[in-house]
Amino acid sequence: MRALFVMLIPILLWIVVLWRAPSVRGTPASRALWATSAAVAVALSMRPAFVARRLESLTGVIDVTQLIKHLAALTATCFMVNFVYAIHGRPGGRVGHPRLRYAVTTVAAVVMTVLFVFFLPHDHRGSTGIDAHYGDPAVQLYLAVFYLFLATSTAVSARLFWSNRRNVPAGLLRTGIRFLAAGTATGFAYALYRVGYVAVMGDATEMDEAGKPVPLFDPVSELLPALAMILIVLGLSIPPTRTVLRYFRDQHAMWKLYPLWSDLVDTVPHVVFGTPVGRVRDLFTLGDRTLDVAHRAFEIRDATLALRDDAPFASNETTLAGPTDRQPGDDRQRAQVEAIWLHAVARAKSEGTPVPKMPPALSRTAGGGTPREEIAWLLRVADHYRRIDDAGSPVPAGADPHAV
Repeated sequence: MRALFVMLIPILLWIVVLWRAPSVRGTPASRALWATSAAVAVALSMRPAFVARRLESLTGVIDVTQLIKHLAALTATCFMVNFVYAIHGRPGGRVGHPRLRYAVTTVAAVVMTVLFVFFLPHDHRGSTGIDAHYGDPAVQLYLAVFYLFLATSTAVSARLFWSNRRNVPAGLLRTGIRFLAAGTATGFAYALYRVGYVAVMGDATEMDEAGKPVPLFDPVSELLPALAMILIVLGLSIPPTRTVLRYFRDQHAMWKLYPLWSDLVDTVPHVVFGTPVGRVRDLFTLGDRTLDVAHRAFEIRDATLALRDDAPFASNETTLAGPTDRQPGDDRQRAQVEAIWLHAVARAKSEGTPVPKMPPALSRTAGGGTPREEIAWLLRVADHYRRIDDAGSPVPAGADPHAV
């Protein structure tokens, strides 16, 4: 299970990093979030054994993955602070200035690299090398720089994430901010714990019969970073997850609106914004479809208003069979009335017959007060529209409206 976790998490993170790469050209917050994800992906990619062997053969340093992992962690925490300041920052503060954070991160990275290359012992693979030499002054200084930076950046991030969580709209984004606050707070607790652990343990690694160090195992040191990483990854995954959910929601809306839209634009073609495409082909359109849904709703409503201008208004007359006789007050019935009337108008236009009068249940400004309400309303109308048979009568849900 652990091997699966070690392999699966980096793969999933790299998929997110590659998918969100265009956000580099976006806002400072989106760039910082992408950079954080990329740095976390690099850090976690150092765990698989085949990666360590490959880097060892390339560099000749048997524990080089430790340095890369620590430098990636510095980068991730730096951009994490950038992200939280970008979305909730206080520009007047010193810590809030990105140049200062970049400078501090660079100094810490240079100091750790110099210590690692010239002063740390490299006689054991992976983290075992550092574990075997906790009492070495160079190792202690190296870890002090790393954990001091980690503690400071995670403390700042956790405080800002938590104090500003209510400024984020309720829903997935606020949940993501809470995950990030919890993850960075756990990272802060881990940094403090490790400082105490290193100070207490000293150079206490035991050697086996072959003279090789037995890796130190501390449950808390294993649990805290794993928990912090899971929480941070969950928090970082909320924005792309939200984007994916919005994409499928918009695709579903485009699919539901298509029959109504197609019939209306055939009747009133001048309302179309662009070149119409088929219903199935439309499913393969990638990217943000929110604007496409809005355009489709605008086209439907423009076509409807154009048809209403051509239709006489029936104040108290019976114009169509079914629910249109009753002047319904609830939205479900009113949506069905509009669907039946639009179907009758589209049919009359195609056959060259007089346009039926607009039912009294519909005002000339029927619909939503905002674009979101308008789209929701048209989805209701479209849902009723697709259940109207060729004779213009509604059929029960689940029945085929075109069955003979």
